Amino acid sequence: MSFKQGLAAASCLMLAALPAAAQIEDSGLELVNPWGMSFLEAGEPSLPTDMWAASNADDLLPLMRDVRTRALTPAERTLMRRMALSPARRPSGAQEPLLRAERARIMFELGEARAAAALMARLDEPPPGLDADEITADLTLALGNEASACGMLSDPDHQGDYWAKLRAVCAALSGNTAGAELAIEMALSQGVEDTWLLNAVFAASGELPDPPEANYRSGLALAISTEAGLQPPEDPLPENRPDLAAAMADRESLPQDLRVKAAGMAAEAGLISTADYRALFEDLLADPDFTPSSPLETALYNMRDPFLPMADRAASLVAALENAADSPAHFVSVSNLLLKDIAALPLDEDTAPYALVFARAAIAAGDFDMAHDWTTADTMEGAQEDGGFDSTFLKALTILAGEETSDSTIAYTGDRLVEQASTDHQKLAANRLFALWSAFDIPAPASGRQLMKDIAEADSEPAYTPPVLATLAAAEAGAAGEVILSTVGYTNGDPTILQPVGMVLLLEAIQRIDAEDAARQLALEASGYWKIAQ
Repeated sequence: MSFKQGLAAASCLMLAALPAAAQIEDSGLELVNPWGMSFLEAGEPSLPTDMWAASNADDLLPLMRDVRTRALTPAERTLMRRMALSPARRPSGAQEPLLRAERARIMFELGEARAAAALMARLDEPPPGLDADEITADLTLALGNEASACGMLSDPDHQGDYWAKLRAVCAALSGNTAGAELAIEMALSQGVEDTWLLNAVFAASGELPDPPEANYRSGLALAISTEAGLQPPEDPLPENRPDLAAAMADRESLPQDLRVKAAGMAAEAGLISTADYRALFEDLLADPDFTPSSPLETALYNMRDPFLPMADRAASLVAALENAADSPAHFVSVSNLLLKDIAALPLDEDTAPYALVFARAAIAAGDFDMAHDWTTADTMEGAQEDGGFDSTFLKALTILAGEETSDSTIAYTGDRLVEQASTDHQKLAANRLFALWSAFDIPAPASGRQLMKDIAEADSEPAYTPPVLATLAAAEAGAAGEVILSTVGYTNGDPTILQPVGMVLLLEAIQRIDAEDAARQLALEASGYWKIAQ
């Protein structure tokens, strides 16, 4: 079997091995060119196929190499996935082959390992440090499909460190202690250095009195850790590998608490559904020996206690949400997980003090009707404020999301926001929100426009930099990929860091590349609504 045939076969194996993954297909664009391959989910929006036409590969290469793929906000991840997985015509320039490899690397780091391996099968040179067959075998092993992964050892082209280690692991998994020891000796003779794996393989055979802690950094490590029954370390999750975390969440042989932690990491990356995450948590809570050890576990545990006062249950939900307010992705993930519990709460004097936190969680989960219901609690007994700024601010967010389009409601909400903005912090928040409105042609009232003018005149710092204008110019030219790469660089995991005018320019650019849904998502994040502790 040739190297190219092996890669293609590996891709086919991964297609069969991974459930609920994107439909990989050739878009018909330049059939011999990997740029024309689509990796999007069925029905998922795509970017224009000419997204690279106005860009030069020589300019794009540093952007692609420097772009962040970790700690993304949900909006950033939406944009990055769409850029990496959409089919397109190839960009021009001498560096175009290197861009293909960068596209595959970005896919892999986003957790789209299957798509990355399929694309690598069509590349002359894979990204440095990545190999399609190794990715396929490793993730297949992580999912528990040991026979399929170990079957890849029969390919004579599979040589090198990874395959030497896989041979030892597969022998241990099959109970062939002598074969595992021989494979380890051969790996060592080839210069393979992995002391942990060596000890884990011997632990699996029962010949190591003091076994190491479990390791989940790869499918190899996950499989042998599980086979040997190694104890998880204090911080068990694989750093920056949400695809492995998703595989761990699906692996029934792992401890339930570890599966739940892995599901949390995968949920933040959008690689596991809220329903599956919730089901894993429900199984954990059903254990009669379970004791909560985090704010999130405590919240879900308390919601199952019918004798606990409603106010205490509500307070524990708020504590979990506040603990998740360190990033938009974390807050959205936890809000989705707790939405069912928030919906079960009565709207009364016991829950009114927490109403606005629950409204923010509902916005994060995309349930704007529920958010509206909770904002009405601000006039109830026990509420923290009476028709105050925060409540109006959240109502203005539903307008920003496109959920309310009535001219009278927009005008009334805008005027109320200005009237209630009494502190400098509130005035800046109102100013920012009116700026975000303008990106979607939502008119700020006269009072809002005056507030924006007053703040602009008092601000001596420049509101935007020329590179942000260049991003808008890229959008005007149809360079959608360039727009996304630049935007994710500017927002840097927290779009609230940008000045309002700069943020508006980026939102305008994103809308011009036909990604209004992502622009609305990013605008909500830029409002800072998820920073509930503040």
